[in-house]
Amino acid sequence: MNQRLMQLAVAALAAVLSHAQGADEVGGLKRQAQTGFGVREADGVLVIDRLETGSAAARAGLADGDALVSLNGAALADGDQAEAAMGRLRAGDAVRLEVARDEGTRTVEFVAEAKPLEAIPGVVSHYGAVTTPDGARLRTIITAPAGDDARRYPLLFTQWVSCGSIEYRPGSNSRELLAALARESRLALVRVERSSDGDSLGPDCDQLDYDTEVNHYVFAFAQLLNQSDRLDPSRVFVYGSSLGSTTAPLVAKALQDAGADIAGVMVQGGGAVTYLERMLTFDRHYLERRPEAVRPEAIHEEIVARARFHFEYLIARRHPDQVANDDPRMAAVRADVLGLGANDHYGRPFAWHQQAASRNFLAAWAAIDAPVLVIFNEFDQFEGRHGHRLIADTVNRLRPGTARYVERPRIGHSDNEYASIEAAYTRAGGTPAWQGAAEIMLAWLAENR
Repeated sequence: MNQRLMQLAVAALAAVLSHAQGADEVGGLKRQAQTGFGVREADGVLVIDRLETGSAAARAGLADGDALVSLNGAALADGDQAEAAMGRLRAGDAVRLEVARDEGTRTVEFVAEAKPLEAIPGVVSHYGAVTTPDGARLRTIITAPAGDDARRYPLLFTQWVSCGSIEYRPGSNSRELLAALARESRLALVRVERSSDGDSLGPDCDQLDYDTEVNHYVFAFAQLLNQSDRLDPSRVFVYGSSLGSTTAPLVAKALQDAGADIAGVMVQGGGAVTYLERMLTFDRHYLERRPEAVRPEAIHEEIVARARFHFEYLIARRHPDQVANDDPRMAAVRADVLGLGANDHYGRPFAWHQQAASRNFLAAWAAIDAPVLVIFNEFDQFEGRHGHRLIADTVNRLRPGTARYVERPRIGHSDNEYASIEAAYTRAGGTPAWQGAAEIMLAWLAENR
């Protein structure tokens, strides 16, 4: 059997096993429910869409276009609240939806089915769980080549800011990149789902703060390194993506301080400037690149005002509404900061960002005694070149030749290629380019393995 046929056979077997295991409980945790539908907001109404034919919800009579009124008796104010409520459902839970149609309101009831386990061609994902000292139950996934039980060096992954499971699903650039690393690196890819994500249990995403997130990573990874018979902890690699580029050095340093041999750290989509500078870079890109661009001569005063706002919000740790009450200029900034909602910032609590602003990322990079790979995408919609170069330049001054900086032209934050930096900012016409990042990472890992 040739290699391609073998991969297809393994993928088919993994898919069968994942559905057979579609068991309500896997690896010590109840499986997250597969609701079988999505929700979108339209004119202030939550509307059912993307209903899957044959799902439990469809069999119970739910239909695309139904207006979702409540879930298990709880009214839902917006799409984020609906997604969070559905994310808390577990396999076997009784689900009662109140929906409205032209003819009136009706009840749809069904039992939630288990979400299938991921199936990455050529590898097998082993599901487990750890319990943190503060009581969270975190899903762990160790992915290694199929048919090979050898202990492997681990590649620990720290993820982006947005919430949601990091299980593999086809078509997502970030997940396809992780799948390629799992298949081809000859390492064991190790993921820990945050307390709000996937099967994990603990604080919801809009309540999970930065310090707790980092502590959870450190504890869970340490447990796996010490206890898993699938991992060889004598050489440990760490990979941070996007916002994970700030948690990766903190996690690596904490594990190194605890005695782990950190063999390499690679990051993509995040630098080592202070979090205050990071958020100001976000604002500068927003002011310079959005279609309804601020007049160039007005950007100076805008940045000065935003610097004042972010200092009060992030460094002085004041609530954004308190800062907005200082004067009309601060109120105008508060109303226009990208991703800043009424009670969260990019879906995370204000305390999350304030705690991140207190972290010394560059000090962590300086203390990690390991090779470093830094990838910067030229058309990154959020992050700046300087923050990425700062990592490599600092590490190479301290430990000459141990850091590598790679810049990928015309690529945006999420690994799509664009015709221009303006098109990248609005995500217009991008084409997937994650394979290029995978090639860079795999080559670097092979050199340092």
